[in-house]
Amino acid sequence: MPNAVGTITFYAAEDNDPPGSREIAFPEVLHGRAGGTGTFADPLTFAAADGVFAPGTRIYVPDVKRYFILEDTCATCSGSHIDLWVGPATDSAVLDCEDALTHDDARPYEVAPPPTLPVTPGDLYRSGTCFKP
Repeated sequence: MPNAVGTITFYAAEDNDPPGSREIAFPEVLHGRAGGTGTFADPLTFAAADGVFAPGTRIYVPDVKRYFILEDTCATCSGSHIDLWVGPATDSAVLDCEDALTHDDARPYEVAPPPTLPVTPGDLYRSGTCFKP
């Protein structure tokens, strides 16, 4: 059951800092670099404003049916705004995918979710294909 709501945006290696990389602010948390599959055991990376969530905080986003773990910071985020990793792509089409997945309104997500929620594992953008909810 979602217990938080906020702006949800998306990022990939193409628009990461530094550009083209999978570097994250908290490599000691789980992956070492941005990644994951979206399962509870292997959540995808997410970013938020520094200090909003503790590194290692797990969330579940029903819109994309994936778990995420805080491993990065987001300079343009504030409050409950989260930025979700879509994958390691560096082609320009990944930016179109990010835009397609981003809603204008605040969206629900669950902080500290149970491990039993439905999952569609994998990157949200892979081999030129964008996830479609």
